[in-house]
Amino acid sequence: MFDLQKFVKECQLALDDPKPAQRVEAIVKEAIADPEAVRDAFEKADNVERQGPITFAWRDASLSVADVTTPPGLKSPAHNHNMWAVIGVYEGQEHNKFFRYENDELQEKGERLLKEGDVAVLGPEAVHAIANPLPTVSGALHVYGGDLVEQPARSMWNPHTDEREDYDISRLITYVNEMSVTQ
Repeated sequence: MFDLQKFVKECQLALDDPKPAQRVEAIVKEAIADPEAVRDAFEKADNVERQGPITFAWRDASLSVADVTTPPGLKSPAHNHNMWAVIGVYEGQEHNKFFRYENDELQEKGERLLKEGDVAVLGPEAVHAIANPLPTVSGALHVYGGDLVEQPARSMWNPHTDEREDYDISRLITYVNEMSVTQ
């Protein structure tokens, strides 16, 4: 049975590992083996911080632990985190497009469709955009090696012009609403 407080503690302890993202990958893989328990733990949790589709169970300067639920048809613009991230899909799918930003130009460099049970590790230099290609809600456990909300110098890319912009959550939500399709 998934215990959210224990999960956060294990992720905190993993920060002392020489390769914390790889250690967290194993912890997330084990957690999402019981999707219903993960979903229930976040739904029933006290002292969580909800920001739109993101429910934070923990957030400080060294670690963020969140449940990310994406509605059908959701699409995000390209963005970075400036920290490592581990994403484990426990329900549905998350389509990731990866980009490189060089010489003031955003270039697509690949993609990966994460299905239920899949885990991906993103390095601190990763630039990606996500989408939910399904007609149902998708859910993923996200763990970041820092404070996702307060991380300085994050960027996002205007989906209409591909111009780099400073990360702004309200503008990001506007872009998501413009880009997403209702299923």
